[in-house]
Amino acid sequence: MKGLFVTATDTNTGKTWVGKHLIQALQKKGTSVVPRKPVESGWNDNTTLTDAWILADAAGCIDDLNSVCPNRFKAAISPERAATLEGKTLSISELHQQCLNNLGNNDFLYVEGAGGFYSPLCSDGLNADLAVALNLPVLMVVENRLGCINQTLLSIEAIQQRGLELAAVVLNNPSEAILDSDMANFTDLQKYLDCPIVNLAHIKNNKISPEKTVLEELSSIILGKKLK
Repeated sequence: MKGLFVTATDTNTGKTWVGKHLIQALQKKGTSVVPRKPVESGWNDNTTLTDAWILADAAGCIDDLNSVCPNRFKAAISPERAATLEGKTLSISELHQQCLNNLGNNDFLYVEGAGGFYSPLCSDGLNADLAVALNLPVLMVVENRLGCINQTLLSIEAIQQRGLELAAVVLNNPSEAILDSDMANFTDLQKYLDCPIVNLAHIKNNKISPEKTVLEELSSIILGKKLK
């Protein structure tokens, strides 16, 4: 099965923004991308503002939004806790099957988790457990800020201990509050990691073209690795 499991060092690192442009770049290269956001808490009444809708729109499958995100909860807390508040119970096996529903042999499965790699996802597991069940390579999105090197290295160690392939790391700057030149996180991460690192932190969010170019390069790395 070809695909990617997208996680992060924390919440609000910009996973969905990265995902939107990465999916578009992959499809531009002729890849049939099937996006999945198996659980989304903090579900917005304006569906177009949800992570699932953004991913589905990028892949051109808005009509299949129920398959993209079959589990939606109102409270903006961990998916496990949000589901409990609504009297619902989800399991890793259920989420795993939902990710695979309607998946063709030649499709590229793009799964976005919720929060960090060890964030609670359902009643019997973390994002890490779903990644293991799917056995997909992992893309790690990191927010460029003080402390991110520690978070990144801990998360990557967890990924490797689970026996998963680390596809790449994306250093992102969603808030535009800090430029990478202030801390040189990208340079420092290169000293510790031997995987591809894509640097978006030095580009402000309103300059879409340069960022899209970088993400197109990332799509080439992903396809070039022949992931799964």
